[in-house]
Amino acid sequence: MNLLSGFVVAIATVLALLPAPPAAADCTVLRYATNPNYPPFSWPGERDDYKGASVELLKLVAPPGVTLVPMVFPWKRSQAMAEAGEIDLLLSLRITPERERYLSFTRAAAFANPIVVFVPETSPIKYADWQTLKDYRGGVSLGDAFGNGFDEYMRDNLKVETALTMVENFRKLKLGRIDYFVSGDYLGRAYLRSAAGKSGIRITSVNPPISNGTIHFGFSRKSPCLALLQAMDARLAEQNTRGTPARLLDEALTAFGLESAYEWK
Repeated sequence: MNLLSGFVVAIATVLALLPAPPAAADCTVLRYATNPNYPPFSWPGERDDYKGASVELLKLVAPPGVTLVPMVFPWKRSQAMAEAGEIDLLLSLRITPERERYLSFTRAAAFANPIVVFVPETSPIKYADWQTLKDYRGGVSLGDAFGNGFDEYMRDNLKVETALTMVENFRKLKLGRIDYFVSGDYLGRAYLRSAAGKSGIRITSVNPPISNGTIHFGFSRKSPCLALLQAMDARLAEQNTRGTPARLLDEALTAFGLESAYEWK
């Protein structure tokens, strides 16, 4: 055996010992999780599962023959479990560099997730652009980031107070302690359709949005179900062309408005 032949044999031996990449056939059970406090995208069901638009969309794009198993945990724990490969798929979350370390995201968006300005219906604010907000007191929730350059503009130009939660910000808005509140459009609308949101003065969102972000499905890089990514991405793209995600969100907003047991946090 010459030197070249020996080298080829050695390489082939090493490759044979490497673990094979996951195949779609390796995934017959898909363990998924989502944020349990993110209506209308997701909220807790009655049977240790989830309700909402995210789950309904997953049912439409999951390949035939794959059993879907909900894993219901606090959102932070679910993300840690996905990083460890103990959960296969996370639903409806923003793509960030930190998450890309341990998740492979669909290229096709699951849902649009615009960020908007909420004001009382009687507000004197004639919102047209960010500069419109300069003379008013705003509110944001702790940990929120909005993208599209707004975070930097807000820091340098606007008078904004930070509250712990969205619920606290809406209460402040209704009490007149702030003049506007920046938050996710669909999440805010879900709150305003609930019993808690309907009390007191009426609140509305105004256009144009602060940013027009999207949220995606993300597979754990350590999951054998990662092999389903390409197929599910194609199915998501097809559902987007049909307008399915927007329809599911509208249906979920209506369904959530009828919920009586949900407790806002």
